[in-house]
Amino acid sequence: MSLKYKLVLFALTALMFIGCSREDESSSSSAASVSRFTIQGRMLVGSNTATDDDVNNASTLENANDSMYTAQRIPNPVILGGYVNQPGAGPTGRSQEFGDKDDFFEVDLRAGQIITLFVADQNLLGNDLDLALRDNEGLILNASVGDGKTERVIVPEDGRYFIQVQAYLGASNYVLSIGQNITTTSLSLRLSDDFAVGKAIVRLSPQHTVQAQSAIATLGLQTQSQEPSRRQLFSFEPNLSRVRAADNMRFATPELCSKYETLLAIKQLRGLNHIIEASPNYRLQALRIPNDTLHRHQWGHSLINLPQAWDVTIGDSSVIVAVIDTGVLLKHPDLRTKLVEGYDFVASRYDELDSDRGIDPDPDDPGDQFPGGSTFHGTHVAGIAAALTDNNEGIAGVGWQTLIMPLRVLGKGGGFDYDIEQALRFAAGLPNDSGTVPTRRADIINLSLGGRGISSGFQDLITEVRNAGVIVVASAGNEDSDIPIYPASLEGVISVGAVNINKQRASYSNFGKDIDVVAPGGGDTADINGDGLPDEIISTMGDDQRSGKLKLEFSYDYAMGTSMAAPHIAGVMSLMKAVNPALTPQNFDDLLKSGQITDNLGPDGRDDEFGYGLINAQKAVLAAIELGGGKVPEPPPPRLVVNPKSLNFGLNRTTALLTLSNGGGGDLQVVNISDDAGGFLAIEGDGLGDYLVTVNRSSLSMGTFTAIITITSSVNTVEIPVILQVGDSNATGDAGLHSILLIDAGTLETKQEFTVSAKEGVYHFSFSNLSAGKYIIVAGSDFNNDGFICDDGEACGAFLTLDRPTSIEVPHNLTEIEFNTSFNANFLTTIATSGASRPSRQGFARFKPRRLASQ
Repeated sequence: MSLKYKLVLFALTALMFIGCSREDESSSSSAASVSRFTIQGRMLVGSNTATDDDVNNASTLENANDSMYTAQRIPNPVILGGYVNQPGAGPTGRSQEFGDKDDFFEVDLRAGQIITLFVADQNLLGNDLDLALRDNEGLILNASVGDGKTERVIVPEDGRYFIQVQAYLGASNYVLSIGQNITTTSLSLRLSDDFAVGKAIVRLSPQHTVQAQSAIATLGLQTQSQEPSRRQLFSFEPNLSRVRAADNMRFATPELCSKYETLLAIKQLRGLNHIIEASPNYRLQALRIPNDTLHRHQWGHSLINLPQAWDVTIGDSSVIVAVIDTGVLLKHPDLRTKLVEGYDFVASRYDELDSDRGIDPDPDDPGDQFPGGSTFHGTHVAGIAAALTDNNEGIAGVGWQTLIMPLRVLGKGGGFDYDIEQALRFAAGLPNDSGTVPTRRADIINLSLGGRGISSGFQDLITEVRNAGVIVVASAGNEDSDIPIYPASLEGVISVGAVNINKQRASYSNFGKDIDVVAPGGGDTADINGDGLPDEIISTMGDDQRSGKLKLEFSYDYAMGTSMAAPHIAGVMSLMKAVNPALTPQNFDDLLKSGQITDNLGPDGRDDEFGYGLINAQKAVLAAIELGGGKVPEPPPPRLVVNPKSLNFGLNRTTALLTLSNGGGGDLQVVNISDDAGGFLAIEGDGLGDYLVTVNRSSLSMGTFTAIITITSSVNTVEIPVILQVGDSNATGDAGLHSILLIDAGTLETKQEFTVSAKEGVYHFSFSNLSAGKYIIVAGSDFNNDGFICDDGEACGAFLTLDRPTSIEVPHNLTEIEFNTSFNANFLTTIATSGASRPSRQGFARFKPRRLASQ
């Protein structure tokens, strides 16, 4: 009988860690004959992370921040998690009875920065938070008082400010983000917006027009319109608006006060029954809005010169990328029109999780039902390669016109190599167990999965698939190891490693002799570009666990890993096939080895860290055209391009990398590089290429500092914003008190909990008296004290990564477990259906009794 190996996603690989072999000293004498083990490790948090000092969880340390006089000092940029509540609202806890209505934060800000508040609770009618920006005298300069998931204000000028988060109604966790260039679609009502005072556009429910008109009349609103069936313009005197203004609200100008009363009147209208819409009467100007709302957060595109490649081709619908994974959410709005026929090859009735028994022609992802919601890994991978683009929502795929063939091989806990073999054969148009082949075979196969073992005949299968003309790309693995991972390490498979935003090998990415190429995979907890978010990869996603009940929502979310790097490569391959349909697997191999389609990141030629280098989409497309004998298009005019678009040095970072390149054709010279920092910046480099930017804080006082690096070329000038902080040199990130849960991977029962606070940006933990077995480690905060960690608005992390927690096998004591935690920043991942608000998530139940680590 042949041995069958089980392949799992890298984030689910059952890893065997070899450590010091000894019996745990905490073992009871009655269990002396049974080996007991210990797991020890640490959890890291980004330096730009902070926590509200007075949350509802009484186990946390408390420092009141409920007025300007006790405001909490915070860094900039920052992602901060917190909790506010009206008296009597929210779960039982420290602030439930008397309330914690306001949180005040003191911070140095710079003109143009954007402050975003994400309201976590799903019941927005009963739990409503507002955001205000006050000057040093306490006067309100800007406010956002909408009734949706997000509030946002823009900083008018450089200075020291006070940010106020207020519980207008009820109670909620929240995430506050300060960044240089965040953008998000929001129903916020902002003082800084240009709108008519004393005016509101209102649409009444056609079934309850009389009731709605009566309610409006009580507020003193009047209209000249005689057609209640359509949107109407209502007028009112702001000083007569019957709304509840917050206590002690003083404004910089009388106009701001009138605008605030106008917004509160509109907010009250939104809360009335039978009112479908209530909005300000905005003054509009002609402007250009980026089409895909989240594209500006896809930093990986500029890293591999995708915009320049798109000047040549956006792909072609004749090119198909097969995504062999967990399946794809077939109805996701950013994917549903990009899919061709696929198949579900999960044969095991224990792993398949759908209603169909055995293999079937429905590759929809039913979810893998991990506690806290399914991963929908294949949906995330598919979106990176070929999400619907230029459709005014969500993300942009690498191949705008590229089509996706969804093939499901991974169910609960992973998948078997025989099932994966059948999917490979199906994608290549070869005979397989389904008894069918697709109308059109795939051109490229993406395998964001792997394991340390594979059946002996799999190499022959790869050769057969390549001989059919299909290029195979696979993730190299997330173990920070040179141990071969399959199928990526097989001959003829393009093995893809991951780099971070600084073009460095990501800390988790595998390396070694089998690495062929690298691509953006996200990395660590850094926020190099200063947008207030970790530099991970955003893509299409689903969510099937909200408030304890299964309900699928289509969304977008961040993840990191070589699983995210591989579809970047597959997408670039699809652009190459669009301009050269005759491109073969061997052609791609030859181009890769020649260095024509990559940027070298290490020593000349191939190396074990980056393979042949970082994929360059522009070079790849032009090389494919030239190889096919086509006419290489006239290059656009020369244009200086600089990446990243901004730099964040935070409190402790001293160096960063800028890359200068010619985004067009022809000659381009770098004429001058200057900055207005006054001496705290040093920039080293020459011509086009990488520049090292170094910060010297020694002559700077406490505070937040900004500068502009101006790079002048022979054709254009680019300005790069820089931000940094000077403060306590020992200051580090803090995501609040964390409960770290040890979960049995088989039963999904929480076995132990370890509660600990951060020390110098690190959470140290230890689980003891463990029997041999497989475990999953999940960690998070519980600000609202509802008994669950990882709720929306709370910090959360898991080993190896949160999007795909890893099963750890414990045959010995383990001492070097490491992973990251961060706040949920999904206010950017706007729900993809009709602009609906994203429901909040209830996380993992805490375990009692708990052990408190020494503070």
